[in-house]
Amino acid sequence: MSEPPVPSHDFDLAYAEEDMGRSATVFTHTGSADQQGVVVEGRCPRCHGRTSTEYRHGAPGTGTKGLRSWLSGKQPEPDPAEEAGQLLQETHFCECGHPHPNLPQDAPFTGCGASWHIDVLNPGGAG
Repeated sequence: MSEPPVPSHDFDLAYAEEDMGRSATVFTHTGSADQQGVVVEGRCPRCHGRTSTEYRHGAPGTGTKGLRSWLSGKQPEPDPAEEAGQLLQETHFCECGHPHPNLPQDAPFTGCGASWHIDVLNPGGAG
């Protein structure tokens, strides 16, 4: 059985802060380039643009153990499986990088304004 085609990025979709609920879209997670965080990548469930967000270890809202404790030897190295589980609890935002029409100048992210929770988060790299 083949996968359905991925919709193309809707560049004309106007910015709107919209909670998309739980997304069945598959996202991947990899270590950040400096290994001080994790990068979550996938397609926005609203505008279908490629979105990528880096979460730093120990950053507020990520549910991770403090990186400072890990570096000082007081905590074990972050567990990728545990970290992935915590990322399923996070609210993710469209960071497709495209300034959608009506994007406010003070918008916290450059994207379509969507937010969602992830249901499927796989280890990844290429994608």
